[in-house]
Amino acid sequence: MRHGTERFYIKGEGLLVGKLFPLYLIRWIYSLFFKKNESDNKETPGTIPDKGDDDDLCPKPPRQFCRLFPKGTQPSSQGLVTLGLSMETETGQPNTARDSTTPAGYTYLGQFIDHDITFDRDTPLSQTGTVNPEDITNFRTPALDLDSVYGGGPSEDPQLFNPDGKTLRIGNTSGIGGLGVFPNDLPRDGTAAVIGDPRNDENLAVAQTHLAFLKFHNAKVDELAGASFEEVRKEVVLHYQAIVLTDFLPRVLDSIVLQDVVDNGRRFYTDDKRDCMPVEFSVAAYRMGHSMVRPSYEWNRIFNSSGPSGMATFAQIFEFSGGSGSRGTGDPPFRGLPTLPSNWIVDWRRMYDMTGTPHPQLNFARFLDAQLALDLKTLPEFQQMIPQPPAPLLSLATRNLLRGRLVALPTGQEVAVAMGLTPLSPTAILNGAPNHQVQILRDHGFDEATPLWYYILREAMVQAGGNHLGAVGSRIVAETLVGLIERSPTNVRAERPGFTFSMPELLTFVGDLNPLGD
Repeated sequence: MRHGTERFYIKGEGLLVGKLFPLYLIRWIYSLFFKKNESDNKETPGTIPDKGDDDDLCPKPPRQFCRLFPKGTQPSSQGLVTLGLSMETETGQPNTARDSTTPAGYTYLGQFIDHDITFDRDTPLSQTGTVNPEDITNFRTPALDLDSVYGGGPSEDPQLFNPDGKTLRIGNTSGIGGLGVFPNDLPRDGTAAVIGDPRNDENLAVAQTHLAFLKFHNAKVDELAGASFEEVRKEVVLHYQAIVLTDFLPRVLDSIVLQDVVDNGRRFYTDDKRDCMPVEFSVAAYRMGHSMVRPSYEWNRIFNSSGPSGMATFAQIFEFSGGSGSRGTGDPPFRGLPTLPSNWIVDWRRMYDMTGTPHPQLNFARFLDAQLALDLKTLPEFQQMIPQPPAPLLSLATRNLLRGRLVALPTGQEVAVAMGLTPLSPTAILNGAPNHQVQILRDHGFDEATPLWYYILREAMVQAGGNHLGAVGSRIVAETLVGLIERSPTNVRAERPGFTFSMPELLTFVGDLNPLGD
């Protein structure tokens, strides 16, 4: 889903239009910052009245969102705003005290996977009451099939391909600082990336991940000489699914939960929910990646803690992308260059453990917990708002929590009970939570009825020390992604059982680990 506002087709109601921050909430927020009259803050959820048109006759969307568990009782928006603003706090040069055991590349592999399975393109998020997830259109196929890379294939999306109709286009960087030109950018039309999903150019880390998959496909074309495009694509998808199943998920999930899903099947994301995307996954559990983001990165030989330019900041990771680099008129992406500057090519050895002997500047993802990088409060698409609104309207954490309220997610405790698990106690929620959040949790009753996204992050810290998700989060993510593999037209579990593959293996096969050298 996008971070803005949305529209939803509601079964039996027609078209609901609203905003993530309805008027009463905006008035309350502005009263905090500008000391306006705090009256009229009463929450009055509602919908745009039916205009007598035929919106309610719209056909059921072919790809939808759905629920794994019943709706929950929703807290006040003001409480969620207060909690969200308390979550984005980490600034400056990161220290290792908050490092998890997961190399940082998996943060952005996770984002790449997300963009392959869910895209609510036309329906900006609303918060006037609640909506039916079954009536939200998902413009990504709910399958791990790399449609974010291939689009509709050479016949439907020829702009993604070279004239041979088999290999994918690759872009060149712009030489800078004495560095030459490298084939290490996404293909572009102007500064806009010509790729299957434009969101994969919203930050440099996910853009370079997308590029790695373009190059992997092309390398497979060379290896499988004489194979058709569809045969190569199938081989690439099998490798991709194996990465998800045997490399990504084991790093971010509880191993016992994952193995139970693999061995004994899915209990909640059942086959009757085929072709839908669970909101508990897309709006809560899989947003775990937001807490994995670092405020700065050891990026390559130029941008690192001992290099001439210092570490690459999270803000720069967004600045040097086509989708987020512009701050408005007069500030083009790539600081005026037509493509990615050569000095910003990633050194993958600093993002993944390539050999078992880690690079001395290997980045690790931050703990899965309730503390996020401060830069997530000022993402480029929010910074472009004119005039600049108060912080609550910019906060990604706040938007995540309000989005959960919008779709009436159950609390973490309600989901745990539905799974047959013992929920985290209020004491467990509070003990070890960031000090500045403890009183907020108590004041709003969030220690007893915890918003699902926040619960999943705290559960990861309580049960796994922040190194992977806990029982509830692991079950939702494992069942969803394993289910998407099992329902894909190409299914590695059925077609190549026991096959393992990893991102380090993919990057090694491509042979492009560190174009800039040491």
